[in-house]
Amino acid sequence: MSAHSYSGLGSIQSITRGDRSLDVTGERGRVRITVLAEGLVRVRATQANEFGPDFSYAIAKTKWPKLPVRVTKNSLATKKLTVRVARAPFAIEFALPDGTVLNRDLGIEWNGAKGRTRRELAPDEMFFGCGEKSGQFNKRSEQFSNWNTDNPNHTFLNGELYVSIPFLVSTRRGPGVSPTGVDGKPRAGRPCHYGIFFDNSHRTTFNLGQTEDEKHYWLEADAGEIDYYFFAGNSVNDIVRGYTELTGRMSLPPRWALGYQQCRWSYMTADEILTVAKELRQREIPADVMYCDIDYMDGFRVFTWNPATFPKPAELIAKLNKLNFQLVTIIDPGVKNDDRSAVCREGKEQGMFVRKPDGTWFTGNVWPGECVFPDFTSARVRQWWAKWQKTLTETGVAGFWNDMNEPAVWNYPGGTMPNDIPFAYEGQWTTHARAHNVYGFNMARASHEAARAAAPDVRPFIITRAAYAGVQRYSMIWTGDNHSTWEDFALSLRQCLNLSLSGVAFCGPDVGGFTLNCHAELFARWVQTGAFFPFFRNHTAAGTRRQEPWTFGPEVEAIAKKYITLRYTLLPYLYNLFHEATRDGAPIMRTLFWEFPDDPHGYGIDDQFLLGPGLLVAPVLQPGKRQRTVYLPAGAEWYDFWTKAKHAGGQHVTVDAPLDKLPLFVRAGTIVPMTKAVQHTGAKVAEIILAVYPGPKTTGFLYEDDGASNAYERGEYSLTQFEWKNGALRATMKRAGYAGAVKKHRLELIA
Repeated sequence: MSAHSYSGLGSIQSITRGDRSLDVTGERGRVRITVLAEGLVRVRATQANEFGPDFSYAIAKTKWPKLPVRVTKNSLATKKLTVRVARAPFAIEFALPDGTVLNRDLGIEWNGAKGRTRRELAPDEMFFGCGEKSGQFNKRSEQFSNWNTDNPNHTFLNGELYVSIPFLVSTRRGPGVSPTGVDGKPRAGRPCHYGIFFDNSHRTTFNLGQTEDEKHYWLEADAGEIDYYFFAGNSVNDIVRGYTELTGRMSLPPRWALGYQQCRWSYMTADEILTVAKELRQREIPADVMYCDIDYMDGFRVFTWNPATFPKPAELIAKLNKLNFQLVTIIDPGVKNDDRSAVCREGKEQGMFVRKPDGTWFTGNVWPGECVFPDFTSARVRQWWAKWQKTLTETGVAGFWNDMNEPAVWNYPGGTMPNDIPFAYEGQWTTHARAHNVYGFNMARASHEAARAAAPDVRPFIITRAAYAGVQRYSMIWTGDNHSTWEDFALSLRQCLNLSLSGVAFCGPDVGGFTLNCHAELFARWVQTGAFFPFFRNHTAAGTRRQEPWTFGPEVEAIAKKYITLRYTLLPYLYNLFHEATRDGAPIMRTLFWEFPDDPHGYGIDDQFLLGPGLLVAPVLQPGKRQRTVYLPAGAEWYDFWTKAKHAGGQHVTVDAPLDKLPLFVRAGTIVPMTKAVQHTGAKVAEIILAVYPGPKTTGFLYEDDGASNAYERGEYSLTQFEWKNGALRATMKRAGYAGAVKKHRLELIA
C-alpha cells in the first residue's frame, strides 16, 4: 500500500492534559496517550468522535497504581520514559530521561477502515518476539500478517501460522534513532530496548523494514482502533516482564506435564495405548503422558468415546494411572451436526453455536463432516462447554489438547469462517473478522476454566494450537503440524525462542516432526534437543512410520533413553524455571542475549539456547555432522557438561558431537539441583543432588511444592537459595511453606 493512500490526523486542533495523559484532537481523528507505569505508555487512536469500549481479551491488568507523571502541553514524563508530541507534522517520540530516543511514531494514519502506525527504523535495530512465526530469528526486513491459519504444509516462508501475538521486542546496540529529537535538541546515544504490543484482534500486518528506504516500519490493522502499548526498559528482560505484567503470566502446570509425553495420530485402540505405555516402562524409558488423538471419539464427535475401540475409558485410564501415566485427549471445536450428537442437540436448543447473518446456523466441514461451532466469545457458551468437558474429567482424563481452533473450516476460502459471521464478543457483538484471532484463545480459556471448575484444587493442563496474546494465562502452545525435516528441526528453536519472548514460556514442537517419515539420525538429534524444551512430546501423523524411541533400532533407542533420563534428573532445575515464569514472566528456554545482553554476538545466534540461566544447549542441526562449533557467551566461564573441561567465554569452541552426544555446557557460578534417575515425575525423591560449578559468585535455587494442587497459590511452597563460597555450601530458606520438601541434599563439586 503506497503512503499516499493513507491520511493522518490532519491539523491538530487541541491537546488536552490529564493527570497522566494527553488527548490530541485532529481534524480527522483523536489520539489518547496515557502513562500506565514508569516504563509503559498506552496509545489509542480512532477516526470516530469518541473511543469505543475499552475491552481486550489480552489484557490482564487494567488497574495501575498512581505514580508521579510530569505533564506539559506536549509531553509526559516519568522516571523511565519521556513522551513528546509534535504537532506539525504529528509525531510521538519515546525517549529515555537522558534524551536517548527509543523510537518515533511518525504518523497514525488511515485508509478507509485500515489503520496503521508508521515508525522510524534505526539502522542497527533488531526485532524479536512476534509469536511463533517462521522465517528468520531476527524479524527485521520481514513482512507478515497475524491471522491464525491452519496450514499443515507451511514452510519457512509462510507468514501466517496458527498463533497471532502482535508483540515485538526491539533492541539495538548503537546510538539513538538520530542525533536530534522532534524538538530539535541533540540526543545522546546508548543501547536501546523497547517493546510494542499492537492490541488489535483483526488481521494485522507487521512490515518490519521491508520498505524501499529501510528507514521506516509500520504496524497495520485491517479495521478497529489503533491501540498499542509501548514498553521501555534497560534490557529485553524488562520489556518481556512488562508485557507479561500487562497480559498475565502462566500458572504452574502439574509436575507430570514436565515429563516425556508419547503421542501418535492415532493410537487406534485402548489396547494399543496400554501396549505402548507398558513398553515404555519395560524398556525403562521415563515417561508420564499418553495421548488420545481424534480416533478415540465416536465418529469424531466431541466428548464421546468410540464404543468399539475404547469401550471402557475409565478402566483404561485406571490402568494407565497404575503405571503412573496420565491421559490427555484431543478436543476440536467442530461439533458434528447430527441428531446422534447430544452436544449438538443441546447446543442448538440453548443457542450455543455461531449463526450466519440471516440467523441460521453456520456450518462448515472439518473431521466429523458438517459441523456447528460454539461461540467461545460468550461466557454462557464457555460455561456450557465446561459441563461437557467435566464428563471427561470425571472419567479420569488429566489434560485437554485443543486443536483445529483457528478455527479451521475446510470448505470455505481461506480455510476458516467468512468474515461476516456474527460473534457475541462478551456482549459487544462483532464479526468473525474481529473474533477470528481470539477464537482459539477463548477455547483455551473455556478449557482452563472448565478444568478449574471440575477440580478446583487440581492444576489444569491445557494445550492449544491457535492463540492470541495473553493465552499464557490459560494454556501452553505447541507449534502445530511440523515436518520431519532438518529445516523444521532448526525452525523449532527459532519459533520457541520467539514464543518465549512473546510471553509464552511453556511451549514446544512435535519432537521428531509430525508429517513425513522421520529417520534415525534426525530423531536422535531432535530427541536430544527436545529433552531441553519446556514441552517435550514425541508426536507423528497417520500414514507415517512409527516414532516411538525403540522403532529406530537399539542405538537410537539408547540415545533417546539417555536424554529422556537426563531430563528427569534435571527436573528440580527445570521446575524452578517454571516457578520463575509464573513469578515474573521469564522464559524457560532463553536466547543468549537474555542472560548476556552486553555480548553483541548473542543477538545473531539462533542455533543455540539457554535452559534457564545456567545450561547452554547447542544442538546438531545438520545431517552427518559429528562436530559443531559452539559460541560461549562473554561474561562467564563455561564447563563442558560431559568432560567437565572449563572454557573462557567470548569465544567459539569446536566440540566433538558423535550421534549420542549433544553439546552441552554449564555456566560457571551455577548450582544445578538434580535427582537420581526416575521413571516418572511421581516417583518419590529422597535426595537432591546439588551440582556445583564454581564461579566468581555461585548460586542456585530449589523450588518445591506438591506438584499437583493449587496450594502453591496459597503460599504452600518452599524456596531455598544455595550459595557456594569459600569452599562451603550455604542454604538460605527463602520460604518454608511446603512440609514435604526434600530434607537430604548432597553436594557434587565440579572442579
